[in-house]
Amino acid sequence: MKKYPLVIYCDHAEPQFELGTAAKLARVSEDFIFRCNREGLVKTRVMLHGKQGLCFSDVCKLKLVRHLHDDMGLDLEAVDIVLRYRNQIRTMQHRLDELEQRWRQKEQEHHIEILALRRQSAQIWVDD
Repeated sequence: MKKYPLVIYCDHAEPQFELGTAAKLARVSEDFIFRCNREGLVKTRVMLHGKQGLCFSDVCKLKLVRHLHDDMGLDLEAVDIVLRYRNQIRTMQHRLDELEQRWRQKEQEHHIEILALRRQSAQIWVDD
């Protein structure tokens, strides 16, 4: 069994998997991983002990790529387009959620302001 030094610092916060392990987790061949890497769908990284690996999020992405490629019959170029649109939709959904939150906050601020103005108006009528 090889021993690797314990590393405190790492350039990537996610867990890293050697290609063989990543291939098993995603149920693909290492060849398929290399094809996806060439197409830019996943990014292999050199791990601390010198072997190629994938981060956890790329393994998850690889599972989706496998599904779109094998089960849905898309070629890798089409998979790339699907993934790009998926990211755009997520970005737009996140932006929409932020706008809705800001809208609710402004609505609440305006409601509080209206209540304060009503109280002032009622006070003015009582004083007169």
